[in-house]
Amino acid sequence: MIKLSASGDYAIKSVIYIAESDLDLVKIKDISKDLGISEGFLRRIIASLEKWWILTSVKWRNGGVKLSKDKDKISLFWILSASWEDMFLTWCTEGKDCPHKEWCNSTKAFNSLQKGFNSLLKLHTLDRIINSK
Repeated sequence: MIKLSASGDYAIKSVIYIAESDLDLVKIKDISKDLGISEGFLRRIIASLEKWWILTSVKWRNGGVKLSKDKDKISLFWILSASWEDMFLTWCTEGKDCPHKEWCNSTKAFNSLQKGFNSLLKLHTLDRIINSK
């Protein structure tokens, strides 16, 4: 079973929150308060999202965070990748050499399912998520 970690869940919720905001810069304190995420944990998540160029932080007194790209360029796949989320359906779809590949007939099926799952995550961009409400 694939289950999102708290960091993956909060990363998605935070990026959607920022994307839906009418403000140029969203304060981390506001995200933390409104989404019920500890500010320290949220700062670590935001740092990961910045490394992947999903968010940009502006420091200073009136600083905050904003999207680094257009909403149609940010997908769930990239947000989860930035969160170091493990998105593999099985351990054999991680790209490692499977010791059972000689006799296992499920590897091709799992690899096909993994590609489909990744494609679905890439299709769900912020603009599609926000406009589907």
